Amino acid sequence: MNPSYPTYTYTSEDAQLELARFVALDNPESYPFDNFHAHEYNEILVFINGGGCHNVNFKNHFIEHHSIHLLAANDLHWVERSMKSTGFAIVYKEQFLQKLQIVNPNFDFCSLFNFSRIINLNEQEAKDFEFIFREILHNKTQSAYMLQLIGVFISKIANLSYTEPTTKKIFDPIVPELIKLIEKNFKSQKTISFYANKLNLTPRTLQNRFKKASSISITELIQERVLKEAKKLLCTSSMSIRDIADELGFKEPAHFTNWFKKSAKCLPIEYKYEND
Repeated sequence: MNPSYPTYTYTSEDAQLELARFVALDNPESYPFDNFHAHEYNEILVFINGGGCHNVNFKNHFIEHHSIHLLAANDLHWVERSMKSTGFAIVYKEQFLQKLQIVNPNFDFCSLFNFSRIINLNEQEAKDFEFIFREILHNKTQSAYMLQLIGVFISKIANLSYTEPTTKKIFDPIVPELIKLIEKNFKSQKTISFYANKLNLTPRTLQNRFKKASSISITELIQERVLKEAKKLLCTSSMSIRDIADELGFKEPAHFTNWFKKSAKCLPIEYKYEND
């Protein structure tokens, strides 16, 4: 069964033309505000002047002045902004992060941008970002320069959010391949051996390579994706707990309920009613 919310895509043809692009927030035809929706790509909303609310994964956030809203692929959100608010959006494919990772290996870009969060800039930080905001807004039609600006912008966010890791991570091309496979198969396949076989690697080799390139384990990556989908289905569909368990590959509803309680710290039915 399909969830009752739209999911917007970034097609292969789009990616070949632009791995990242600017989107105006004041154009309802290019950016939807009327209902919950998700994206199959990462997105950054920038609000220079705030006002209104932004619901991300069923949690409301007041839109502050000088705020940066990072949205991970497949997270659910709904923007109800004030007409006085101003800003813009940047959408980008994961391949764009991979290119940035190669240029600047000190930042773990994939880990930094794989979860949604709100960054409210303080006065000094807002001044530091002022130039890049102005350049982005004044060069909308300069596609080549815009890509460079977006790269600088994302790197600046990474620098703002970055904490020196105890173990240095390295870029490995196996990571994006694994993420694609998980996105395609997470409902039915949850074992490392399945993904290792698809990538022509042993499970141990895949685990070791992923560990060197990421701050979480493969099992955690799979479980996070399943949990994200479970929360969406509980709150946006009329499916029963039994149907959701079956949709996500659990053999018994009780198994799903126990797993969800352990992962989300509440029962599925409690989560559903809390966010109804």
